[in-house]
Amino acid sequence: MIPLQWQVLSDGYTEAPEAIAIQGGSWFKKLRFHATAFLLRHPTEGYLLVDSGYSQRFHTETHSFPAKLYAWITHVTLTEPQGVVGCLAKLGIAPTDIRHLILTHFHADHTGGLRDFPHSRVYCSELAWNACRGLYGFHAVRQGILPGLLPEDLAERLTFVDEGSDLLGDGSVKVLALPGHAPGQIGLHFHAQENRDVLLAADACWLSDAFRHNQMPHLLTRALHDWPRYHGTLQRLHDLHRAEPRLRIVPSHCPETAALIQA
Repeated sequence: MIPLQWQVLSDGYTEAPEAIAIQGGSWFKKLRFHATAFLLRHPTEGYLLVDSGYSQRFHTETHSFPAKLYAWITHVTLTEPQGVVGCLAKLGIAPTDIRHLILTHFHADHTGGLRDFPHSRVYCSELAWNACRGLYGFHAVRQGILPGLLPEDLAERLTFVDEGSDLLGDGSVKVLALPGHAPGQIGLHFHAQENRDVLLAADACWLSDAFRHNQMPHLLTRALHDWPRYHGTLQRLHDLHRAEPRLRIVPSHCPETAALIQA
């Protein structure tokens, strides 16, 4: 068992009523949903970055139609103008220090900073890649994809992973398939230095209370998800939570996760 250091980074957020994120939530309670990236440090492999935030490119890519619809629906406030790469700079970490970059899925709040890491090996599921490549215009926007965020050489730098994949070949980082929110979405399981296992759950749910109590998001979001698979993944997280109470399940956008932001 190889313990990893980890910390939470964020370069911006959007806001929405609690009722959207979880059934039974309040329409009058507005929550901030941060775009988070996770920095892991392996004792021999160095730094791994999980997702890459918004970056200023989100605003650039949504300047005109049809992508402008994305910005209207998801009003983004940037908290770090230089994006996740700026967060890393505050920690003394250069883009070239990131050897491994894992994409949980291809939505714009996870891929915005990809172009800042041209030397990183990129990991994702093959299903996620096949579902997003070749999408343009309204079809891309409907899937939460901004094609201009993806580097031209991305296909050459991809390594495909899926359920049970041993990311680094030493058992330190394992991949879980978490479908439903986006095609081919994945999460990562590792042992942290605080002597506790961590599961980075991406957007399998938006609030931690969702997996704790097995509560789906509002029915209005059904068009955004593969509803049966989303429910199955949420049930899996709920079961894991009950079976392994010490497992720290970390949804990307939960305010509890935002409380851990260090840069």
